[in-house]
Amino acid sequence: MKKKVLLCLSLVAMGVATTGCLDTGLKPGDSEESSYEGGGDVSLDPGYSTKLRLLIPQGNSNETTMIDKCIEGFNERFPNISFDKSYVSVNNWESTVRNQNLAGTLPDIVWSNTPDFYYLVSAKIAEPLDSYFENSEKAGVFNLEEDFITNFLDMGAMDGTHYLLPRSCDTVVTFYNKKLLTQAGIDLSVIQDGWSWDTFMDVMGQYRSYLDSKGKADWYCCDANLTTWLSCNYPILRSYGADVLTKGGEIAIDSAETRECLAMVRSMMEKKYIVEDGVTPGNSFEIGTAPFLFQSASFSLFAERRELKNNIDLVSFPLINAKSAPKIGSGIAGYAINRNSKEKAAAWQFLSYMMSKEGQEKLAEGGLQLPSIRKDLQDYKTSKWGEGYTDFNLAAYTYGPEYKIVPEFLGYVDPKIKGDLDMAFKDLFSNTLKKSKTIDKAISTCVLDLEDALAKL
Repeated sequence: MKKKVLLCLSLVAMGVATTGCLDTGLKPGDSEESSYEGGGDVSLDPGYSTKLRLLIPQGNSNETTMIDKCIEGFNERFPNISFDKSYVSVNNWESTVRNQNLAGTLPDIVWSNTPDFYYLVSAKIAEPLDSYFENSEKAGVFNLEEDFITNFLDMGAMDGTHYLLPRSCDTVVTFYNKKLLTQAGIDLSVIQDGWSWDTFMDVMGQYRSYLDSKGKADWYCCDANLTTWLSCNYPILRSYGADVLTKGGEIAIDSAETRECLAMVRSMMEKKYIVEDGVTPGNSFEIGTAPFLFQSASFSLFAERRELKNNIDLVSFPLINAKSAPKIGSGIAGYAINRNSKEKAAAWQFLSYMMSKEGQEKLAEGGLQLPSIRKDLQDYKTSKWGEGYTDFNLAAYTYGPEYKIVPEFLGYVDPKIKGDLDMAFKDLFSNTLKKSKTIDKAISTCVLDLEDALAKL
């Protein structure tokens, strides 16, 4: 399937004859042939009766309300399918999924995100979705190319096979505090979608001078996740033409391009635009005292806070090396079907509904205020995901689809060492921000950590 295999979605087969639910007969831990392509059963009688179990993130009330709204709409079409939700801590996601899978208690539908779903693939937990896409398109339910922003479904694929169905398009954007920048005398007209890294650095230089004039030496211009978050630091590295591993799984981090990138990051620390590793800043974006934050969260998460209300807006992530190969961090959160589920046909119906136009609008009613993967719901001024915030620049989320990448290197080797690779890369940046370490030392330490990780394979 290739191009077609890109965005699945709104499948609610009404009035189609029941064919039953497909069961592969697999048990947790069973071996299988790598040629397994999934069940692909896309038909279900509207009167079908069962209970679907869902695993969703714990402590995320938004996810619960979104799912509840989606269930509400789905049950208008399949009234006899009920749902049982269970919750997982994001910090303990992998161990929870592993243990439940081994015990045979993992729910039918499992929440995951861009880097974590690699584990679902490695452990042969996630059902391949390509045959479902193919059969749904043959049935005339949707047209992948015409209906969807297809590159985001590819973020749920590994080795050309799709496993994770996105519920939204997540993109790193720049939150900025207009009030603080205006107080510093900065011209806000230079802050617009497509702005360059050079412009961003110039604005931070101006703001640094303002902070110094006010005697605020322990305040900084940008929150720390610029260097501590994989969705920020990896695109920055890739914008310089560097990478962590080759596609063949060989270590590639020790390069001139990496050194150029890290020299730029270190200069930001030395100029006090960003905080030195291990130092607690005296300000932050969330309390209304730092002007910049890189995030992929909904604008609504910050817009109603007392310290930020009516003071903030959005703009795209600044483009580094805009004339060559700038990158913007992106990803997906979504749902996979448990390959061992006996209700895969029903699970597919629910996920398909989730990505239909109606289902996407239901998610937005429940609090999902991020861009839809549907082309007909991209305009935030006419779609529910933008309701209440149409006076702000939510277009920043959809800017520059050609620049968007995920942490690709995590998929170049067996996902079981994903955590080790992630930590080695994060430590590269934290060591770069230590005055006691040289850039060469930061790189050599990263190489050793990567070697240790790869030795586990």
